[in-house]
Amino acid sequence: MNSNYNDIIDIILTFASDEEIKDCILISGSIVPYLVMNKESNEYHTDFYILVKNKKIGLIRDKIKKLSKEYEFDIISDSKKHSKEDFGFKIKYQGTIVGFFPYSLIDNNLTIKTYAINKDNTKISLKRKMIPEVKKSTVIKFINFSKTKIRILSPEFIMADKETKEKSVGNPTDETMYILNKISDESVLKVVRESVANTSVKITNKEIKEKNYVLLTVLGALILLLLIIAYICFKK
Repeated sequence: MNSNYNDIIDIILTFASDEEIKDCILISGSIVPYLVMNKESNEYHTDFYILVKNKKIGLIRDKIKKLSKEYEFDIISDSKKHSKEDFGFKIKYQGTIVGFFPYSLIDNNLTIKTYAINKDNTKISLKRKMIPEVKKSTVIKFINFSKTKIRILSPEFIMADKETKEKSVGNPTDETMYILNKISDESVLKVVRESVANTSVKITNKEIKEKNYVLLTVLGALILLLLIIAYICFKK
């Protein structure tokens, strides 16, 4: 599969140029070490995602809906449509899918909310991951990008997180892990590894019920008709 590096850069540039957006997001995934090194990647990054401050996820969603009128940003799924809680949404740009997921860092506890929908679109899994004893300085970094600064999830955190997972095919690649190791501060990495090792995860599975748009339309028409009748009767 061809590299999606240029598409990812286009996405980041779009958000980095918006003052209201860039201060609310954290760039994450295997693209991070290449951004830190200012090195072009020849890989296809399937794990590129953006963390959003929990209180700002609604703002970012609305911003992207507006941006979609100018750019090819299509929201392809949204946890809020299928559950009562907001666990983020996903967009597609060219061939790259990007997840926007809420996070919070309170009292040194990092909480990240994500979701997944099964292939049949019948169930949604809401995942809440809490990493304890995390200092802001160890997980959030600023780097120069184009003519501005962007916030990234630290290489140390990304490396520690990937080390705990069974390696998926081709991602992360040996080159990605090599660069992560090269740019990580060993003392920070040691602390972050301990926190990641004590991660707690809560997953809630819910059935997706498709909305009956025909029924909703009929009900809406009936309500409108009743309002008109009530108005006419009131005038008499």
